[in-house]
Amino acid sequence: MKQKLTTSNLKWFSLMNAINCSGLKNMILLFSSKKRNPMTKLNTSKWTKYKLLRKSSKLSVHLPKTAWLRKSSFWRMIKKYREIIIKPTGSYGGNGVIRIKKMDSSTYEIQDGAKKKNFTEHTQLNAYIKKKAGKNNIIQQRIPLATVNDRPFDLRVMVQRRLNSPWEVTGKLAKVAGKGFIVTNIRMSSGKVVSVEHALKNSALKTMRAADLLSQLDKVALQAAQKLAPFYPWVRTMGIDMAFDKEGNVWIIEVNFAPMLELFLKLKDKSMFHKMKSFHKNKPNK
Repeated sequence: MKQKLTTSNLKWFSLMNAINCSGLKNMILLFSSKKRNPMTKLNTSKWTKYKLLRKSSKLSVHLPKTAWLRKSSFWRMIKKYREIIIKPTGSYGGNGVIRIKKMDSSTYEIQDGAKKKNFTEHTQLNAYIKKKAGKNNIIQQRIPLATVNDRPFDLRVMVQRRLNSPWEVTGKLAKVAGKGFIVTNIRMSSGKVVSVEHALKNSALKTMRAADLLSQLDKVALQAAQKLAPFYPWVRTMGIDMAFDKEGNVWIIEVNFAPMLELFLKLKDKSMFHKMKSFHKNKPNK
C-alpha cells in the first residue's frame, strides 16, 4: 500500500535532505538518548536502587547479593548463604524485616523482631513466608555484621551536595541493635545511637586502624551517591545505611533519599547535625 503524501511528510523529507550525514547521526543519537532516558520513570524502591548500584563493578563487591522474593529465589539463596534477610522493597525503618537461618539439614529458624520460630517442613515455611512477606519483597544475603556487646551495628552515612557542587560526606553515626534484635532501627529495637568511633573501639574491629576503615567507608558512600545521582537529579541528600562485617569489609545495605536528620541529635557532638541542616537552606525549586 502506498503511503499518502501529506504536508507533514513533505516537511520531514525537506528537513532530512537539509541535514548532512554528521548532523543526521547526531540527531539520531539525541533522539535515542532521550527515548532511553530513565530519569522521570525510575521509582525509589530498594530494588531499583540495588539494580542501579550493582551495574558498577566498584560497588557490586560492596552489595549483599539480592533478588526479588519468589519461592525459587528463596530456596536458591537459603541453600547458598544459609542465612538471609527478607524485607519490603518500599518501606523503611526496619518494618517487615525477617531473618531466616538454616540451622541444619531440615530445620529453619525465623526471627521476626525479637521472636524466633523453627520450621522443619518446607510447605509450612513457604506458607509462613507467603503470609508474612506478602508482595513486593526482596531477599538479601545476611551479612555477619560487626557487633558491640554481641549486638549488631550498622552505620548511617550522610552524603549531600549543594547546587552545582560535588557530593561530600557530612556526617555518620552507628546504630546498635537492641538486645535480641537483628534490625538496628532505634525505635523498633530499642537500640541506641553512638559515634562511629565509639562503635569501632568497642567491637572486634578495634585491632584495625579506624582511619583506614572510615576512609574506605567514605569512599564507597561517595561512589554510591555518584552512581545514583544521574538517575535522581532532584536528590541532594542521601542517607546511606552501610556496615562493616566482622572482617572489616564495607557493605551497602540500602540508600534512603529522605533520611531523618534528627537521629544525629542523639550524639553528644551536634556539629554534624548543624552542618547537614545547612544543606537544606535555600533549596532551589525542582
